[in-house]
Amino acid sequence: MTREEPLGLEAAVAMQFLDRQPGEWYCTDCWAEAVDIDPRTVYRVAVLMATEEAVAAGYQAKVGGPCKICDAMGSKTAEMKGFRSVQSLGRSVKG
Repeated sequence: MTREEPLGLEAAVAMQFLDRQPGEWYCTDCWAEAVDIDPRTVYRVAVLMATEEAVAAGYQAKVGGPCKICDAMGSKTAEMKGFRSVQSLGRSVKG
């Protein structure tokens, strides 16, 4: 079994982008392009965001969900859409 590299600064930048767009859905491909980072990194983050712990922290992800960017362009962009969609729920967690 191989061990994955820890998520670092790129993942933090990706999450900050979502926090500035609360409630908006982004597919992983559009999200990666918006923050100019490796799509594999945002995909790994999206997988982690599909947990109950992530929802409790104010984030969610789902397979085949909507995307603010490519859905607005219509059916001609369907093949460009990332496999998962993510969003910030727009709430902060008090510690």
